[in-house]
Order: sequence, then C-alpha cells, then structure tokens
Amino acid sequence: MLLKIVSFIASMILLLTATVSVPEKPDVFVETLDGLSENRTADEINGANGTKFFIQRPKAEKLTTVNASEFGLAEENEDNFAAFQSALNYCALNPQTKLIIDKGTYYFRSTNGLDANNCTDLLIEGNDATFVFSSTDYRFFIRNSDCVEIRNLNVDWNWKESPLASVVTVQNSNADTNTLDLVFKDAEYCDENCRLMAITQCDPETYTFGAKYSSKEVYLYQDETNIKSFQKISDNTLRVTHNGCMNGFEDGETYILRHYVYNGTVFNLRDYSKNITFDNVSIYGSPGMAYICEGNSSHFQIINSFIGVNPEHKESRCVSLTADAIHIVNTDGCFNISGCDISGMGDDAVNVHDGLGYVSSVNGNTLTLIASAMRLEAGDTVAFKNDKFENSDLTAKIVSVKDIDWITKEVVVEALPESVTEGWTAYNTECNSGNYVIRNNYFHENRARGLLLQSSNGLCENNRFFKTMAQAIKVVMDIEPTLWQEGTGVDNLIIRNNTFEKCNYSDWGSVIEIGTNIAGKSAETAVFTNIEISSNTFTDIPSMLMRVNNVNGLVFSGNTVDVGGFFDEKIAVIGDGRGGHTESLSFFRQIADADSAVEQTEFGMTMKMDEIRHRSSSLGAG
Repeated sequence: MLLKIVSFIASMILLLTATVSVPEKPDVFVETLDGLSENRTADEINGANGTKFFIQRPKAEKLTTVNASEFGLAEENEDNFAAFQSALNYCALNPQTKLIIDKGTYYFRSTNGLDANNCTDLLIEGNDATFVFSSTDYRFFIRNSDCVEIRNLNVDWNWKESPLASVVTVQNSNADTNTLDLVFKDAEYCDENCRLMAITQCDPETYTFGAKYSSKEVYLYQDETNIKSFQKISDNTLRVTHNGCMNGFEDGETYILRHYVYNGTVFNLRDYSKNITFDNVSIYGSPGMAYICEGNSSHFQIINSFIGVNPEHKESRCVSLTADAIHIVNTDGCFNISGCDISGMGDDAVNVHDGLGYVSSVNGNTLTLIASAMRLEAGDTVAFKNDKFENSDLTAKIVSVKDIDWITKEVVVEALPESVTEGWTAYNTECNSGNYVIRNNYFHENRARGLLLQSSNGLCENNRFFKTMAQAIKVVMDIEPTLWQEGTGVDNLIIRNNTFEKCNYSDWGSVIEIGTNIAGKSAETAVFTNIEISSNTFTDIPSMLMRVNNVNGLVFSGNTVDVGGFFDEKIAVIGDGRGGHTESLSFFRQIADADSAVEQTEFGMTMKMDEIRHRSSSLGAG
C-alpha cells in the first residue's frame, strides 16, 4: 500500500485559531570567512534556512612532513603509546606539520590516552593504517587545538584479548528458579570470567540489534543484584541465576550480550578545539563510543567515514561499539556529519544536545542539581526554566561547584532568583550545540535511535535510515533525574529527502517522534518550534509513523509512505494525543493494489491543543 501525503501543513491549524500564531522564523547563523591563513583551506557548510559556516582544514602542500616511525612507531611494538605520543608532542611544538603513518597494524595497550594538545595546522595522514587498542581507558584526545585533520585511518578493538559482545541463544529458561542457559554462537567467547553488562534481543537471522516487534533487554550492570551467579556448564553454555529480571526471556530467542557498556571512547574532542576534521576514518570497535565532542568545541566534521563491524570479521563480531557512535554535548556547535556509514552500535548513531540540571533542592544561593552531563564552571551563567519548562528569563552566575556524587552537584550562585524552586531546570548559556548539517549518511542496524536531535538550527537531508531498533529520528527534551538530563528545546529543524525503511523495527514507538519527558511528564508548553518534515520516503512501517507533542510551527509535507508487507500486523492510523482543543485537517491517501489500480480515500488527522497552545498529535499509517 502506497500512501502519498499530498500536503499536510500542520502549522495551518494554528492559523485557523485566532489566539495562536505560528512562531516567527529565527535569525539564522551566517558566518563570514575573513583573513583565512595561506596555510589553510575551508569547507563551506550550508545548513537550514540559509545557515552558513566554515570549517578550516590544513593545506597539505604548506606543511612540513614528518614520519611517525621517526618517533618509534612500529608494527612489532607490543605497545605504541609512547612512540605516537612523542610524535603528537612534536606536532604541538611545531605547527604546520604533516604527520605520516606508514600503512600497517599498530597495537596500543597503555591505559593512558593519546593527547593532541595545543596543536595548530596539523594533518595526520593514516595511509590506511590500523590502530588496535586493548585498554578501556583509552581515548584519543584533541584538546585546545585549531585546524587539525585526521584522515585515512582505521581504529579497531582487540577482540582476541577481550570480545566486546557475544551472540547467545536462550535455553532452559525457568521462572520458578530464576535460571536460564545462554548458549554462545561462538564458543571461544564463552568464558566463566566474562563480563555480563547488558543483554538485548536481536534478529536471529542477521544477528543485528532488535527483533521484529520485540525489544527485550536488561542493562545488567545497573543493578548489582541482577545476576546472582553464573557458571560454564559446557564449552558454549553459561548457566545464569538472576533476580527475576530475565524471566521474560523465552527459549529459542537470540540476544546480543554486551561485555562492555560506556567503557571507552576513541576520539574525544574538547577544551575549545575548533576546525577539526575526520575524513575517511573507519572505527571498527570500541568498548564505548566512537566520538565524544564536548568542552565548547566548535566547527568540526566527520565526513566520508565508517563506523561498523570490521568487514573482515563479519561472521564473528556482532557489534561495532557498545554505546553511541557520535555524542555531541555542551559544544559551541557548527558541525557537519556527511557521507558516513554508521551501524552496529549499542546505542544511538548521533546524539546532539546540551546538558540540563534538574533542581532537586534550593537553600539560599545554593542549588542541588541532578546534572550528569551539564557543564558547570565558576563564572558561567545559568538560565532557568520553570516546572512546566517555560522560559523564565531568570539567570544566575556560578560561584562554585562541588560534586556530591557522579550525578549530583552542589552549585553556589551569586544571587538566586526567589522564584527558582525544586522541579525547575537549569542550563548553561555558554553552550549551544546548534547549527549543524547531517547529510548523505547511512544509519542502520543499531540499538535504539538513529538520530537524537536536541539542538536548534539543524538540517537533516538525503540520509538513509534502515532497520533502526527504535525511532529513526527523535527530537526530544528528556529528563530522567537518575540517568540523564538532555536538551533545552529545538527551533528551526529541517528533515527532508531522507528514506526510512523498516525503522522502529522493535516497535519502540514511531519512526519519527517529537516530544518531551520531564521526570515522567510532558512539558506544558511548546519547547519545539519551526520543524519541517518534507519530501521523505517511508517504507515498511511496523506501527506508528510519527508522534508529536509540544510543537508550534510544524510542517509535514510531500512525504511518501509505503506501508509494505514486511510488518503484517495491524498498523495504527492515528494515535492518541494530549490536550483539550481539537481541530481536524483532512488529507488524502492513495492505495495501490496488485493490479496498480488506485483508489483515493480521505482520512483525517486529529490535532490537539491545550490551554498553553502546544500541539499534540500522533500520525500513523494505515
């Protein structure tokens, strides 16, 4: 069945209501390129609604060449950390350097992270070399640097010493005794000393994350009582005794058992670094993420690159990373992700956001914030949103910050506005991870979402999304007080000319979702404005196509939907929204049968608006 959404313009509903107006388009960020150094070139990045910025790259012919082998980098070394760090130290002291790595395989075993600190006009030419890491403490830091490019480099994890994950099948599941057997597809990974960190149902045919219509999983490490004991009872079988957390697992089901979660990162961009390019970089394995971009870094790009299982080991490896592929948080934005192939992760492909602080208590000028990923530094200014997540225009300057634990911070400010109280949220005005382009990428076969877009002024176009376990794109402001606090709202986002196939494979909700979660509740205001979803193609939809909450100024236009026959269960047409006031807008669906005959049938979409004039709706396909 083919559905053609002829022209659904949701913002028109607001025009029909005298008391509500469509928000004005914001001023876009337009950067000029003045005084470019003769040692640099620049990529012009054109984004949403005229947004423009430049990412500078070192000009190879202007650089002095040095070979990493001169510092001792060699394939025969058991650990190349000291050698390559020496090369990076040289580059920091000698701007305008081209560091050449000879093709080969180089092992790194040190618990220290490589550190490119205070580098300027540096080009690292990998020549298709491969770096293989063994330590979960490893990170390749790029700090306080300007105009650095890494290209033609491969990065892998040492699976021979410690596999990242295993494919297992459940047998002898017994809810009475809280036991089950995990039968390993590869017996060599069955080890009575192995780490049981997370277990997620997978496709039994492809061994990729997500089972059709099902998403059983347990993050075992989050509760030390989850696993009571386990023992190896045969060459390929572990018998697990648990606390009941796996009683829903059934015999014959196939799972990916992760032995690591959030245990390491390949590249860590931070400390105001800018003009950073990763070009043709392949990351085959990491016990955590591939990229973390943070620390008010800006003007960075990942282009023509690959994150996925090493093609040479497709039969024995089931994951590329155990967590997100690209995590962008508390930056100054202006980034580009284009021409990449990203798959096999244990979490989202791309997560873009700035951190929030959830106010748990107030005592004078002291705030207790639940803030796992918020930048909090003396001298910074925080702004506040009330418990309905409405902007308050209230601010305070930070005097000091004290860590109570990994997630709780005691923050003293110069003068706290009297109305700020428990249940409010704070965000750092120094951070803005907006102004970005995500274009011409292939996101596929990973756990969780394709894109988590939680920052403004973004363009997502010409991408292919295939078999994401959860939503292909989720636009969200999300506060789970004990886990994460992300997103300050989104304005000016364009999602166009993308293809979505078999997305939301495990039926977590919808293919595209826009909404809020504040400690289990939705915001009571519009936190998302001016969002356009146009000219996309959706095929093989398991349930809901789209779910929307808390949006003002939504355009859904010119999209083509082919429900397909892969998911043969009932598909929802309209989901329930929230709010009181209702307006309806009709549009058409075209249904093509096997004989290519077409009938045109009218069906409706219900839009709901509450007293605060946010819109809440759900759009499905039928």
